[in-house]
Amino acid sequence: MENKTTFRILRGTELPRISPALQLTAAYLVLGISWILLSDSLAVKLADANSTAYEKIQAVKGIFFVFLSGMMLYLLSRRMYNNIIRHNLQRENLEAKYLALNEAAREGIFDYNIKERNATLNHKMKFFFPHRDKEVEDFWQVYQKRFHQDDVARLCNEYIEVMRSGKQTWQTEMRLLGNDNKYYTVISNTYIIRDTDTNEPLRMIGTILDISDLRNLQAEHYEQKLRHKRSLAASIIKAQENERTRWAEELHDNVCQLLSVANMYAGNICRNSGDTSPEAPELKKLITESINEIRQLSASIRTPVFKKESLTDAIDKLVSNINRVNTIEFTLCADSFDESKIGEEQQLMIYRVIQEQINNTIKYAEASRVTINLSMKADIVYISVQDNGKGFDPGKVKSGIGLQNIESRLHIYGGRLDIQSSPGKGCTLLASFKMMAA
Repeated sequence: MENKTTFRILRGTELPRISPALQLTAAYLVLGISWILLSDSLAVKLADANSTAYEKIQAVKGIFFVFLSGMMLYLLSRRMYNNIIRHNLQRENLEAKYLALNEAAREGIFDYNIKERNATLNHKMKFFFPHRDKEVEDFWQVYQKRFHQDDVARLCNEYIEVMRSGKQTWQTEMRLLGNDNKYYTVISNTYIIRDTDTNEPLRMIGTILDISDLRNLQAEHYEQKLRHKRSLAASIIKAQENERTRWAEELHDNVCQLLSVANMYAGNICRNSGDTSPEAPELKKLITESINEIRQLSASIRTPVFKKESLTDAIDKLVSNINRVNTIEFTLCADSFDESKIGEEQQLMIYRVIQEQINNTIKYAEASRVTINLSMKADIVYISVQDNGKGFDPGKVKSGIGLQNIESRLHIYGGRLDIQSSPGKGCTLLASFKMMAA
């Protein structure tokens, strides 16, 4: 098979051309009839009633006709031959330009004959059709096998829609298998040639442009922005946690110490019966309650140190501090949770999610039981905090600052937060995020 592309000019309406054989036949008939009609009268005039001259002219007339017709056929055939040579040269030049364009193009190019179900390919297109000639039989069937399995259904539906809709262009993005068994992201631009009378698709001429490097750069740029965003958010969170710890230390070391001294003085006043006023015992009670409240507040805002204690221990301590002043039954289920697989930042995030929801439960839910579940599946961490409180309508209640902060923290790791509740049926907080190695 010659590696040449056959060019076909598709026209809606084309005037029929006269074939070379018909042209020669018509010319010979016209010459013959004209000779028969004119040669006898010409011979009579030339002989001028001389019978001997007339016979000589008649004898020469046939020879002259053969010579004349031969010259005419020679000139006509020579003209036709020159036209054929010129057309062949034009076609060869056009083919050479077409092949040069195919080889120089950055894109893979295919020319698909829909009726005959075959296609010709340029050199770059053969990268996606290895071990094949430039002409591919059953092109569309072979083409589908090169699609990524996640793109097959979409591309087939698009193809059917384009064929039915009467569109002349089809642009799409897909993943195509190369001869190195790797998938490449490509953009396909296709032009559909249709019959001008029936609008039936006859041919598809398309290009395939590899944009894998561009998509990889975009993905890398997105990951870089995401990493920067995570780093910035982590810095903000770290600053917030440091400030929390500082305030916890201030409350514990300064305010509590001052209140402890005040409590000691109040005790002395109460013991000296002569100087005791009616308000002294109540004052001592208020100071004692304030000390307990501040100690609990200090413990709640202090950032856990996960190098010294585990996440589950920190949650147990949080629950114990709450149970000093609240009678709520807490249950922690973490059998399928391995905290060694995540870093301290994510451990702290889990702790704050649980702490925030427990605080909301104490403030609003009037619950007697709270169940906390921690689990892992593949690289996803799941958090569930469920209570048996009075519940609420999530559509009518706006999220507080605490939950908004939790959503912001989860978003850093591509996480999600969902609140499920209804009046009289308690509340369930569901959170999940992608695990990052410790």
